[in-house]
Amino acid sequence: MSLPKAFDNDESYFKSAVEFLENYSWIYSEANTSCIKALDRMPKVFKDYFLSASNESLNTFPFVHVPLEDCPNELQDLRQQIAKMIPEAHTPTAPRKVPSKCSNQNRKIGRKKLHEIEQLAANIHEHCAKAETQLLVDLGSGLGYLSEALLQLNDNYLILGLEADEQRVISAQQRCEKLMPQKALNSISYRQEFVSADAQCRDRIEAHTSELAQSHGLSPELTTITMAIIGLHACADLSVSAMRLFLTMPQVRSLLIMPCCYHKLALREGIDDLVSSPFVNFPLSSALNKATANLAVCCFNRPFLRLACQETSSRWRKDSAAHAEHGHQMYWRALANAVSDDPDELVKVQPKSQQTTHDFNGLCLRYQLHSRLTAQLLSWRPSHETRFRQINERYSEGRGSHLAEALCCLQTSIQKLCENLLLYDRLCYLREAAAEQQLRVEVRYEQLFDEQVSPRCQVLIAKKL
Repeated sequence: MSLPKAFDNDESYFKSAVEFLENYSWIYSEANTSCIKALDRMPKVFKDYFLSASNESLNTFPFVHVPLEDCPNELQDLRQQIAKMIPEAHTPTAPRKVPSKCSNQNRKIGRKKLHEIEQLAANIHEHCAKAETQLLVDLGSGLGYLSEALLQLNDNYLILGLEADEQRVISAQQRCEKLMPQKALNSISYRQEFVSADAQCRDRIEAHTSELAQSHGLSPELTTITMAIIGLHACADLSVSAMRLFLTMPQVRSLLIMPCCYHKLALREGIDDLVSSPFVNFPLSSALNKATANLAVCCFNRPFLRLACQETSSRWRKDSAAHAEHGHQMYWRALANAVSDDPDELVKVQPKSQQTTHDFNGLCLRYQLHSRLTAQLLSWRPSHETRFRQINERYSEGRGSHLAEALCCLQTSIQKLCENLLLYDRLCYLREAAAEQQLRVEVRYEQLFDEQVSPRCQVLIAKKL
């Protein structure tokens, strides 16, 4: 992710992006299970277009750099604004060759995860060879797949795997003992650790790495050891902690992580206004914070982050039947939520229900109503049926299903803008923080994976100069 070519500086880009998101916040500000509110706010010209658009136009719409002649001016303007604010697509780096032993060892892993493990491991290995890195700190190491793949590439690496889940630490150790050669058992150390960037966590990491280095005859003085922080699926705030550890640990010379799960970012405590961002670690950069300073209502919320980590437009194209079915399911799920309209009630899909919903009776059979307070099963009431009729009259004859899919089309159109804004904010923050500490760093994102296989395909790469 990077600064789009249409902009000269970070501030102007963030300002334009924030203004756009503020104007079109109705596209993403509600969860899709509550999308009736978004459909109510959708401009009439948008509704008229999507209700008559061909499946070919629907499939093409999110590819905003591709001309679409049948759009009204309002939608042409929307697409042009989006195209201006997202970086040009780049072909991912050519897949790297990996040892066949590595693939065979992980043959039970899904295609997506195996692709990510192999390609990220090969990328890390290339960078570490150039930097003469000796010790790797694998954040969120899970079951140890990335660490194992790296040792297949270079059995001289020392790797400290840090994982918050105790059971995964145990499983990683057992897996290593079962599958890896004896030398690897001494080269990998898995520890349970909830990683943060505070001084106490940093001290524990330094103690673990010093112990691992000393056990291999290296000096326990970490200033003599070149280290890298790595991470496959550095979820939510873990990516930010990794960036801060990179900045504050002198012996760490490189950072290679794959951010994901943005929607799990931690919330700030005591924030009850509509102006401030509710998240601890977003926005991070002074440039984006400046761009949002004068907003009447903050345009960043949980659905925004969820959209940023949804599938990209590369998987949008479908036949008309698939679009129709998805729109139908989304509309009726949201309609059930809207019919309830009680914060103390919770709508759930009936377990194993194959009921096709076309009327209120079908909705009652398809969806269950529960009390949020007691989890007790509740009955649908006549007042719900009245509300159902009021809402469904606005979206009768399949209009609701069509417009629900149109909303998904609009969300897909801005997905890359949302993700680029979030990831570029982190890149700007890393540069700003490094400058404050008088560190010279080189930082960029590299599209390492095929979007068709792995939607989260951006790897943050930083090195100290």
